[in-house]
Amino acid sequence: MQIDLATFLPYQLTNIATRVSNDFAEVYQTKYGLTIPQWRILANLAQYGQSNAKDLCLQANMDKSTLSRAAKVLIDKGLIRSQLNENDKRAVLLMLSEAGQEIYQQIAPDALAWEKKLLNSLSREEYTVLMSVFDKLHNTLKE
Repeated sequence: MQIDLATFLPYQLTNIATRVSNDFAEVYQTKYGLTIPQWRILANLAQYGQSNAKDLCLQANMDKSTLSRAAKVLIDKGLIRSQLNENDKRAVLLMLSEAGQEIYQQIAPDALAWEKKLLNSLSREEYTVLMSVFDKLHNTLKE
C-alpha cells in the first residue's frame, strides 16, 4: 500500500500550517524580534489572561521545554512577568506585562490585516465550511 501525499490529510495539514506560520512570522519577527513560540505565548496570554505553564502548553500547543525557553526570553525582555500562584505555591502564573500588552496591541492590527489578505482567496461560504471542518477535526481529536 502506498500513501499519496497529495491527498494524505496529515501531510497536507502540516504543510499548510507550516507555510502559514512561517509567512505570518514576518509580521512579528522582523519588526519585533519575536520567534514563533514567543508570539504564541504573547497571543495566548493576551487571549486568556494569566496562565500557568501547564495550561499555556495546552493553549499554545507547545511542549514544556519550548515554552519554558520562550517564556524565559520574554521575561528577560520584560514582555511577560511571572507571579507565584496563590492557590498552588508550586506553580507560577505567567501574564503579559504592560510592555507585552503594548507590543501585542501594535502587532494585532498587522496580524488581522495579514489574515484578511490570506482569507480574501476564500468566499464567505468557503470560510464557513473551513471553520466547520476545523471544528469537526478538533472535536474528533479531543475524543
